Formats: sequence, C-alpha cells, structure tokens
Amino acid sequence: MQVKKPYLLLGSVVIWIFLGQLLRGKNTLQIDTYENTPFTSFVGARALELRGNRTESPAFIYLFNPIRGAIDGFVQVIRNLIAVPAPNSVIPVIGWLGVVALIGFAVFATSQWKTALLSVSLLLACGALGMWQFTMDSIAMTLAAVLLSLAIGIPLGIWAGLSDRVLKILTPFLDLAQILPTLVYMAPIALIFMIGAASATIATMIYSIPICIRITSHAIRNIEKSPIEASESMGSTRKQTLVKVQIPMAKQMIVLGINQTVMAAVSFVVVAALIGAPGLGKPVIEALIIRNVGQGFVAGFAVVFLAILLDRSTSAAAQRQTSFIPPTEKEIKQKRLTLIGTGIFAVVGVFISRTILWAAVWPKEIDISPQVERIANDATTWILDNLYIFTVGFKDFISYSILNPLESQLSASPWYVTVSMIVALALIIGGVRTALLAFVLAMAIVVSGLWYEAMLTLTQTIVGCFLTMIIGIALGIWTGRSDRAEKTLRPFLDAGQTLPAFVYLVPMLGLFGPTRFTAIATGIVYAIPVVVKIVCEGIRAVPHSLIEAATAAGSTTRQIITKVQLPAAKKTILLATNQGLIYVLAVVVIGGFVGAGGLGYLVIVGNSKPELQGKGLIAGAAILLLGVIFDRIMQAGARRSG
Repeated sequence: MQVKKPYLLLGSVVIWIFLGQLLRGKNTLQIDTYENTPFTSFVGARALELRGNRTESPAFIYLFNPIRGAIDGFVQVIRNLIAVPAPNSVIPVIGWLGVVALIGFAVFATSQWKTALLSVSLLLACGALGMWQFTMDSIAMTLAAVLLSLAIGIPLGIWAGLSDRVLKILTPFLDLAQILPTLVYMAPIALIFMIGAASATIATMIYSIPICIRITSHAIRNIEKSPIEASESMGSTRKQTLVKVQIPMAKQMIVLGINQTVMAAVSFVVVAALIGAPGLGKPVIEALIIRNVGQGFVAGFAVVFLAILLDRSTSAAAQRQTSFIPPTEKEIKQKRLTLIGTGIFAVVGVFISRTILWAAVWPKEIDISPQVERIANDATTWILDNLYIFTVGFKDFISYSILNPLESQLSASPWYVTVSMIVALALIIGGVRTALLAFVLAMAIVVSGLWYEAMLTLTQTIVGCFLTMIIGIALGIWTGRSDRAEKTLRPFLDAGQTLPAFVYLVPMLGLFGPTRFTAIATGIVYAIPVVVKIVCEGIRAVPHSLIEAATAAGSTTRQIITKVQLPAAKKTILLATNQGLIYVLAVVVIGGFVGAGGLGYLVIVGNSKPELQGKGLIAGAAILLLGVIFDRIMQAGARRSG
C-alpha cells in the first residue's frame, strides 16, 4: 500500500521536531558574528590578495580594469550631461529646465501628451523634494545600464528566439539570475571592479539582461508562422526574414521587454548604492542606518516618483499602437507639426538652462522636504501611539506564535537533523535527483561554517512566505473569480511590482522598528503582488465546464473553490509559492539593514569591515545555495503535480 505524500511530509516534520527537541542545542554550528571560521578566513585572505594584484595581474590589466574604465567613462559622460557639473563649469551640460523639457518631449513623441504631462509633474516633484541631484544621478545610472543591457540582451534574445540550442544553453543562467538575491553578487563584483559607478552598472546589467533576453526570445518564438513561411517562399534570406518580418512583428513585445529592463535597472540602481552607486539609493540607505523614518520617506517618495515616471513612459510606448488602421494624411501632418512644435520648445528649454542660472541649477527655495519629513514622522508617531494593536501587537503575535518557535527549532536543532529533514522533503516532493541536489547544497552550507545564520535567514523566509501565501491565495481567488475585484486591485498590484524592494523598508521600519519582523513584513508586501497575479491566472484558467458541473450538482461557492478551483490550479499555486519564496528571500536578506540578522547582515558587515570580507562573501554564497535548494524543490513539485 502506497503512503500518500501529505502523510509522508507530516511524518517527516513530526520526526524532525521530536529529534530537534531531544537533541536541542547540540551541533548547531553557532559562532560569534565577528568571528571567522577557517574557511571564511581563507576566502578573506584570497580576496585581500586579489585586491593587491589589481595593478599586477594580467587578468586585471588586460580585462577587468579596461572594462571598468570603459563603463565608468560611459556613465560619467551621461552624468556630465544632466547630473554633475561639466569640466571647468559649475553646471551640467543640460540644466534642470532642459532636462524637464527633453524628457517631456521624448515621452510625448513615444506616447501621449497625458503621459508626458505626468512624467514632467513627477520629475518636478522629485526636485521639490530636494532630490533633484540624486534623481539625475539615478536617471544617468539607469540610462547607462539600460543601454548596455539592451545592447547585449536584445541580440541574445533574438538568437535564443531563433535557436533552440542557444535557448537551452542560456536557460540555466536565466533561471539562476531569477533566484539570485541582489546582495549575493554585489560583493564579488565590487571586489573585482572596486566600488563605484562601474561596479554598480555591471551589477545592474547582470540583474536586467536576463529579463530582456527572456521577453525578446518569447516575442520572436510566439510570432505567427504564416508570415514567416510566406517570406521564405518568396525567396527571402534568413536575415531578410528576421529584419523585415520577425522583428517588426515582435516590436511591441520587444518594447515591453525594454520597459521591464528599465524597471529592473531602476530597482537595482537604488540597492546598488551599497557598492557606491550615486543616486537616490544613498539617502535611503543613510535614513535606514540612522533610523530616520521622515528622511527615508522623502528619499522613498522620490524613488517612487522616478519608478512611476519610467514605468508609465516606457509602458505607454509599448501600448501606443491600439489600432491597425493606418493614420490619415491629415493626422500624420498634424502629428508632425505637433512634434516639431514640442521639439522647438525642448530646444528652447535646453538653451535657457545653458544661459540662465536659475534654470540650470534647481532653486534651493523650492524644497518641501522638511515639511514632508515632519509629516512622515508625525504620522509614524501617531500610528505607533494609536494603532498599537496593529503594529506592536501584530508583530509580537507573529513573533511569539510562529517566528520564535520555528527559529528555535531550526537554529537549535543539530545540523545533521535539519539537513536530513531538507533531504526528506526534497525526496518526497521532487524525487531522488532533487534530494541529491538538496543534500549536496545543504552540506556546502554546513562546510561554509554559516549554518546557524542560514537557519535564521531560512526561518524569516519561511514565515514570510507562509504569510504571503495566506494573503496572496485569498486575494488571488477573489480576483480570479471577480472581474471587478481584479480591476480594482490591478493598479495596486502593478504599482507594487514597480517599486524597488528597498523602498518598502522605510515605512516598515517606521511601523515595526529595527526588528526581524520588519524584514519579514517588507518581504510580504514585496512578494504579494506577484503571488496574487499568478494565483489569479491559475483560478481563471480552470475550465468553465468543471465549475458549471459543480454548480449543477448543487455545490456551494466554498465547495467550488476548495473542491474544484484550488485542486485544478494546484500547479499554478505551487509556482506562486516558489515565486513568493524567492521574492521574500531576496528582501529578507536586505533586512540586515533593519535588524534582521542572519546571512544578510553578514553580507552587509562584510562590505564594511575588511577583516570580515571573506565571511560576507561566503554568506552571499550561502544565500544563493538556500535559494537554489528551495527553488528546485518547488519546481520539481510543480512538475510532478502536473
């Protein structure tokens, strides 16, 4: 008689809890935060040698240093245009008025006047918050990273769209990039390319390029076959078919890929302030370090405005073509005249910004940041004083009922007991190959000497994912069953996916203080939009015939949901759980800034203390190993459930 999976899973958990309590406190591999293991000391010494050989090693002289110099120069050219004073000058090449005029013209030319007006308003709002210089630096960094990412990502995406072999080669790297938390690869990149704009740009490209490749490849592969066959039958070469048929047909989807690449870049540029990126990330990090919620809100609002500006302007370009009816000659002429008029206006704006000081440097008199900071601090104080039950009360409830018991079980159990539990879960859910992979990766964490910190991070990730799925599945069912609910929540879900994860730490810090729960709550807020969208799609994909049959049999709404829709959408829900876990992990490690501890804190400490650099690098690798273990378990479970 075959035992069902749920019973095997439950039995494994019960055995793990029993053994964990029986052997509590033994072989936990706990060490002091500022203590190195032999392995981390070895890695730290090699990192120090690597830094010392920067001017002598052929790899640095002929490869890494030239790459760093070229990218740094490219970024600096863009920054000199709009952000920093040009050589032998006190103003940038283009002053603030010229930047506003140019962005307004560019957005209008690629979309509509409403979007252009929104973009200009958001840009002016960033200036009014006293964040003009930081905003220009972020735009310069984003623009540089996006241009370089598209130069690499679009050709590779087209190649992967045309060749199954190329797609198969690239897929493991694209999957790895998707589950790689941002903190993991910033430290090694900074080690090789030094901190600064070049390292931040390269790290941003690593984060952005996979998105561009995936969407471009998808666009090429999902074109209708008949136009391609017609082109080939008329004697067109592969190059002619690609240039004249496939790329034009995939243009709108490729523009969407550009939009997603831009959003990935602006999201990462904020976090990349950790390795010296100029821009809005600097004031956000400073506010988090000194626990100044009001200051964080000012910088956070500027990040939000910039993210919305870039998202709306690039997404509007992707959606611009709403009709296949060609415009009339009169409409074309009118559009050209309007573009010429706005182009002249933009040129005049640039000229004024080059000749009049008030139009070149943002006026200091226009600064509402003190008022915003005061309002944010007052609102935070009021919430903490009057909504105690929803802040401290909820935090304490989750901490004492879920977080503390799970952390005690994971961190106080012997490492070999928990490794056995992870392998058992992998075997039951994913099979023998997944179990072997989980064993190898878990043992690598043990060997690293950071098992205890990994368990702290895993605890926060599991609790965050658990709460995310409770909320996400409920909202996903609601939006999947109701068009009105989907229409109502869609703007909030889109906005939630638009904003960089770093920004969410600011309000959560104000509500919950510098604690583990702040990192967990931030991960929940960041992960919910993607979970809701995936669950919604899964619920909507359930065949109507199944629902109609259940309704005809007299099933209630609750029975239809629990007996029909959820079982039918099981594979999609497992995918949503996988994505929720990865998103929560990515944010929980950043929570080292706000008292979360664990591996994320070690990465941050390693960046700031040279004697712990090896420990920080290994902590980043351990985060990656954790992510891969549970990503592979969830993916294998989704495949086997199908």
